[in-house]
Amino acid sequence: MWVNFDDLDLHSRVWVFQSDSSFTDSEQDIMNAELKTFVQKWSTHGSQMHASHIILHNCFVIIAADEQKQSASGCSIDSFTGLFKTFGEQFKLSFFDRFAIAYKSDAGVEVVSLNAFKELISTESINENTRVFNNLISTKQDLLNKWDLPLKESWQKRYL
Repeated sequence: MWVNFDDLDLHSRVWVFQSDSSFTDSEQDIMNAELKTFVQKWSTHGSQMHASHIILHNCFVIIAADEQKQSASGCSIDSFTGLFKTFGEQFKLSFFDRFAIAYKSDAGVEVVSLNAFKELISTESINENTRVFNNLISTKQDLLNKWDLPLKESWQKRYL
């Protein structure tokens, strides 16, 4: 059952999928429609998931599920992971590149390779206060409070 993202409990589980580049408006529209259809039908062990999705900054897709109502099984998680593989093939994007790092710049959110990120640090284009994203969060509450943070407080601080 798809519900409004804002209506999900703060303890709802989240999965963050980051693209290696920005979505076009058309790609975002297609993904939004397909994700809503997917989430409306998403179930685990025959029980409907109470879930939602949002797209943020033209490069992140967040899936959330209220696991207090129904826990996601491995198979149900694999099913939406497969959807992101399909999106990747369809739009020539990668949602599984662990070496793509997103950060905030004056122009908006930028996604760069790890090597480019290190170079931006060495040229001081990025510093300890640059906002980066922690895609390893696990709850909606973490999304709101611990997802977007200064580089000096993130796992990427090791590159400073």
